[in-house]
Amino acid sequence: MNPYLQEVLDAHVLIERWLSHGEGSAEALMKRFAADFTMIPLSGEKMDYPTVSRFFHHAGGSRPGLDIVVDQME
Repeated sequence: MNPYLQEVLDAHVLIERWLSHGEGSAEALMKRFAADFTMIPLSGEKMDYPTVSRFFHHAGGSRPGLDIVVDQME
């Protein structure tokens, strides 16, 4: 598999574990992202790196049962 696509999958596994079970750390997640990273969640609101960092630091274990599915990657 393309290493960039593998990184997408690996990052989402870590995000799911952090948000669903509080496993891992927000610091470890944020090390995967560049300083100019942006995320667009389901709400459609653009989140810059500092906003994503604040979210992850406060959200560990906050989404019990969360299941992230990544599909149709090419």
